[in-house]
Amino acid sequence: MFKFIKAKKWVFAVVSLVTLVILYSAFSSKGEDAVYDFAEATYLSIVQDVSVTGTVEADSKINLRFQSAGQVQKVYYDVGDFVYAGDTIAYIDTTALSIKVAAAQADLALANANYNQAVAGSTEEAIKVAEAALNKAEADLKKAIQDYDSMVILAEDSVASAELAYNAALTDYNNAGVTYGEGIDHAYEDAYNVIDDVFNEVDDTLRDIDNILGVDNETSNDDIELALEANNRGDYNVARSDYTQVQNLYDDVFVDFSSASSSDFALVDQILLDCEGLLDDTSALLDDVDDILANAPILGGLTETVKDSKRTILASEMNDINTIATRLANAAQAIDSADTSEASYIASYADDLASAKQAYETAQAQASADIASAEVAVAVYEALVAQAEASLADTKVGPREVDLASLSAAIASAQASVDLAAYNLSEAYVTAPTNGVITEVYFDEGENITAVEDFVTMLSEQYQIIANVSETDISKVHIGDKVMMTLDAFSYDKEFEAEIAAVDPAETVVQGVIYYQVTAVFTAEDTDIKSGMTANMDIITAEVDDVLAVPIRAIKYDGSRVYVFMLDGTDLKEVDVEIGVAGDQYVEILSGLKEGDEVVTYVR
Repeated sequence: MFKFIKAKKWVFAVVSLVTLVILYSAFSSKGEDAVYDFAEATYLSIVQDVSVTGTVEADSKINLRFQSAGQVQKVYYDVGDFVYAGDTIAYIDTTALSIKVAAAQADLALANANYNQAVAGSTEEAIKVAEAALNKAEADLKKAIQDYDSMVILAEDSVASAELAYNAALTDYNNAGVTYGEGIDHAYEDAYNVIDDVFNEVDDTLRDIDNILGVDNETSNDDIELALEANNRGDYNVARSDYTQVQNLYDDVFVDFSSASSSDFALVDQILLDCEGLLDDTSALLDDVDDILANAPILGGLTETVKDSKRTILASEMNDINTIATRLANAAQAIDSADTSEASYIASYADDLASAKQAYETAQAQASADIASAEVAVAVYEALVAQAEASLADTKVGPREVDLASLSAAIASAQASVDLAAYNLSEAYVTAPTNGVITEVYFDEGENITAVEDFVTMLSEQYQIIANVSETDISKVHIGDKVMMTLDAFSYDKEFEAEIAAVDPAETVVQGVIYYQVTAVFTAEDTDIKSGMTANMDIITAEVDDVLAVPIRAIKYDGSRVYVFMLDGTDLKEVDVEIGVAGDQYVEILSGLKEGDEVVTYVR
């Protein structure tokens, strides 16, 4: 840092010395003593600068640009015209920027008016207004408490009613499962009994058929076998084979049935299907045997009377098989109907239960929300009463120092907004950084231009300084910023002043690091300056006087949040602050602290 900077900051430090106080506190989560360094918030001046190294160049050509995009409104000079340092060469449309300046000035006037009003104190009319506000707040609080009590009663009644409906629906649902479950049990019991009858009937039928075919009881048809084979021996043998298959099927299904009970729903369902097939096969076998008898000749022991008798027996068995098949189908249908009925009724009761549960939960949630809302209303009106009481007290006693400090901070903030708006307005103008001649004008009035396009080129009568600014600092540098520097060719205490004339929007990469080139011009001629000299530059990017400030090391960050630590008894507490201009050691405090507040700068 150069001598003039060091000297200036030394003056700031002397004038507004920040007293560092070392306190020893017993506070420690581990039972150890903690030592804190503190600093007082105090008023001082802060300079924000960017230090870089540049080179003096003899190239007197300077390209000037607008710092913001817009439509060229007015051009005052043409090619060949001579301009003096500070002359306005042109400006873009400033309507919106001028409105922002006016708005910022209005906010500043309002902040000043609020401060002056506070200093002037309260009138009798203001006291009456504050008393009326307190009376209204108390009345509103009383009504809010009454509303809360009523809301609690209504909410409890609503929840109790919904709970009763839910319990009733739950009882109905449970009873439905028992009631309709019994219907299914009965249907399977009936089906089980019908299956038992199927086996009895098929067994009787197979014995009657065997008496004709003589498969198992080989001697039962000796007197008629010759007649049965006489017409078509092939059909007779097929019938005997079919008989064996039906008998085997009967035996297989009966084995399953013997191990089943009416409560084995899945097994009973399968046996129902198997019995249906068994009856179909038995019926077909009856038809085949009857055809053989009908076509058999009267021969041997097969007389007409014997034939008619055996066919009558077969017809009776066919009738019995058809009857039991109908009963079996009805039993299966009864099971399906019971299943469908139970599913339908259970689903209906389940829907009712779900609706009742939803209504109960909704009633609970709504009751909680309504009560919470009523509680919030009471809390709000309690706060409003407290606020009205405090306001009345403040109105009667007049402004406190802390209130005036807040209003003063509001004025400072508004003034900063005015300065920023004015600065933004100034960027709508292109001014000559030094004396020189206009050599090129690239845009006419009415044309649109961006911040990356050259507007005018001029030949300067002075040397210029070229320097690279890192990407972390370039956002602080603007055209018109003052530059203080020393040149290595001269004594370190010889200072030169310059001004930023141009900021290149395109980056320059040096050894993998991104920089942006800035151009500065000397504000005064010096014949000792030569091209190629090394310049140690301090670009003054911001400067504020008599502002509340604390050391930079006291500032903490949590995302976008900015805060400091203060001691509250033996405990550290976080206090949110708003910061402004930051120098090398101190930072401006816009809000959150007042003069004399002690902030923690270091914990040991």
